[in-house]
Amino acid sequence: MLYEFQLDESCHTGLTAAERNALIRFCISIGTRAVCATRSIKRPFKQKYLTAAMREMRQNHLRTISEYTEKMENYKEGETKLSDWLIDFFDGVPTKKQFTDYCRSIIKQEHEALRSAKSNYLIPVDFTYTDKKLLAFHNSLGPRVTFGYSSMLHEVCDFALTDEIKGMFLNASLKELPSYKQDWTHDWGYVFFDSIINLIYEDLEVYISERCILSTISHEREMTVSLTEKELTAFIDFESKRNKNIATIEKLKAIN
Repeated sequence: MLYEFQLDESCHTGLTAAERNALIRFCISIGTRAVCATRSIKRPFKQKYLTAAMREMRQNHLRTISEYTEKMENYKEGETKLSDWLIDFFDGVPTKKQFTDYCRSIIKQEHEALRSAKSNYLIPVDFTYTDKKLLAFHNSLGPRVTFGYSSMLHEVCDFALTDEIKGMFLNASLKELPSYKQDWTHDWGYVFFDSIINLIYEDLEVYISERCILSTISHEREMTVSLTEKELTAFIDFESKRNKNIATIEKLKAIN
């Protein structure tokens, strides 16, 4: 059985930052692959980075436009299978007109985003305080310059979780406790090494093969954990904190 827990700051799920970080450390310890993002470009800027990132962004928007155009044209009320959340969104099975209006609104948003992307973007370059050792570590993670889902150029790393890399992440800020209540640097998938001005990542994702077991949207304070019954059982004795981890699992299961 697979359990999926969606944590959101606004939902007041009862988990502390320390408990969320314990879950993140556990996911890293059993994961095989991870993805994370920087908040800036950690190398000298070149025009080719912007050109490639703009091309990627345009392709993503055009792909979404094409997908929703096809969905709109092929929709048949009562026959086309829709996701549960979409049915909830419409308070039932939508009519052809309702679904068409919905698709057109998304297509319009994508066209507007395309127009805006050409004249509204930031290019932050910041590696002044990243020491050579950590910069070499960062570059070993295969960083790629992209806009992603933002208007700010940054780098995304997608890498195998070797024992060495696991050790680096588990011995970074994830092993520390937040120093005060609103300490965002130790929560929601932020990970920094040495200090936040040296090397910091956000939006951490962890996978076992192709299955995502952890997904975070750091600035939105959102986190999704997807673990099997066997993995939850293994978490109980993680870091020899049985009582604390059992309490965390109880809180998680209370969410659903």
